[in-house]
Amino acid sequence: MLKEIVTGVPELGIEHDDVCRGCRLGKYAKTTFPRSDNIVDGMLGLIRSDICGPMSTRALSGVEYFVTFIDDHSRKTWIYFLKTKDEVFDHFREFKIFVENATRKKIKVLCSDNGGKYIDKDFTEFCAKEDIKRKWTAPYNPQQNGVAERKNRTIVGAAKAMLYDYDLPRFLWVEACNTTVYIHNRNPHRALGKKTLEAVFTGKKPEVSHLKIFGSAAYCHMRDDKRTKLDQTAEKRFFVGYSETSKAFRIYIPNNSKIIVT
Repeated sequence: MLKEIVTGVPELGIEHDDVCRGCRLGKYAKTTFPRSDNIVDGMLGLIRSDICGPMSTRALSGVEYFVTFIDDHSRKTWIYFLKTKDEVFDHFREFKIFVENATRKKIKVLCSDNGGKYIDKDFTEFCAKEDIKRKWTAPYNPQQNGVAERKNRTIVGAAKAMLYDYDLPRFLWVEACNTTVYIHNRNPHRALGKKTLEAVFTGKKPEVSHLKIFGSAAYCHMRDDKRTKLDQTAEKRFFVGYSETSKAFRIYIPNNSKIIVT
């Protein structure tokens, strides 16, 4: 083909295999990991986890990191916020108690990277005692835990968009990340067909009529004992999330940079 375009092409007489040595050493690219939407058969059969942080801005509570735990069967996600990575083990134990009580099943496998906080002696011994098999990604191969890696990127990307949309302060990233997970758990997932993550995990169709726009104005009633006859009866604040423990919203008060549940 080349001889049809130019003249003087020498006969090199090189035996070809797939590529020359120079190209192997100078142009070698890492093989793409195949993406799979296959899900583990059985609740808590595989839990995936990944840590994100430190964030460039500390939250009001002083946290700088978050860790996610994902049930591979339902893809439901739980998020916990950390001041230091040392807290990962404590949050895993808290998570384990919660999901095992909720499902009456046991966690069988935990997949994570091989970062120091996951291979900590106490963490490793606890999993061995609880008969939890460990799976670690190979060094510098986070794609082997792609579900957790992509989830964390999605959470951060959505949280940034929510904060920027209403010009909210960056220290509210915890509220934005928490809200993102709350919404995602109530959305359908491609790997689950038309089912939501929450429905697959709990067996119940989630209620979404209470959903609000993150950062929108929220007018909170002022108690009678906190105002006089002519004072305003409501105060403008901002909606920043949902309470997981009560039927209430999380509200940001800019005057004193405080989050309340009401």
